[in-house]
Amino acid sequence: MKKHLTAVLILSVFSLLLCSCNTRTRNNMFDDDDDGWPGTTSETTLPDYSVKRAPSHNLNMVDATENFSTMNFDSDIAWGSHQDLRMAHGTIHNYFSYFALDSYDNRVNENLSDVSIISRPIVMEYPADEEGYVIYEVTYTQIFPISTKEPNNVYTAFFSYHGVGFLDYYTGTTYPVINLSTQIDSFSVHGDIIFQGKKYRMSYYEFREQEILNSSTEQVDGNTQILRETVKLTSTSYFIVPEGYDGIVMYVYVADDTNTPLDQVLAENTPYFTEAGTFGDDENPDDYVFIGISASE
Repeated sequence: MKKHLTAVLILSVFSLLLCSCNTRTRNNMFDDDDDGWPGTTSETTLPDYSVKRAPSHNLNMVDATENFSTMNFDSDIAWGSHQDLRMAHGTIHNYFSYFALDSYDNRVNENLSDVSIISRPIVMEYPADEEGYVIYEVTYTQIFPISTKEPNNVYTAFFSYHGVGFLDYYTGTTYPVINLSTQIDSFSVHGDIIFQGKKYRMSYYEFREQEILNSSTEQVDGNTQILRETVKLTSTSYFIVPEGYDGIVMYVYVADDTNTPLDQVLAENTPYFTEAGTFGDDENPDDYVFIGISASE
């Protein structure tokens, strides 16, 4: 499965996704005693777990919907138990790229910052309408401290970034997704899964909201300025899954790919659908960090 690229406009947004995983047993997926690593801060930040009654978003109101092929979550040996995966212990830092273009689509800026901050996820769980199912609500924020040297007047501007993806701990199966782009800020995917020998319906929803926290400019000379802008994205994911299923893992790409060519970034700005795949086919696990998502500790 390929790594997904995406971009985000300053006032409207594109998105990015990536993949990977590690742990121990079905009832104790992740220990909190791992050493910190460069992609995270040093404080312990396991997901917050609590119970609520209803989702924060209207699940009937999404920009795009797809059906996925049956996913088989049966496995004698949990995939994550024999992977050497780096687990997050704090807020996660990963890279982004800001682009300012002239009217000929030439890049005209110099980035002075390129690291975003992803908060630990907040996990809510509540019963679904259908008996035997639960809903997980996973919310995280991503802060982009944009600082760039550019002409006073640019034709267009946007930034590319990596958000998060999800996979199954027991099989290493990546969840199907619709790529967020300037055309869509939400989606849902639906299909059947095989879990412990039985077939169930599963749904995955994604919502993205943007807020500009502050914005200022500083003149360098008559034709050049430094733009400083802080953009906050709030992402909320929903999973409607069978009761007892605790295999959701969040993964984040943290390698430096800020040299990705502009034409490649722009080519990813489309809401294409990607079916489930096996993590590790094309990815280097060392480029990722992981967080277990479960309402039971």
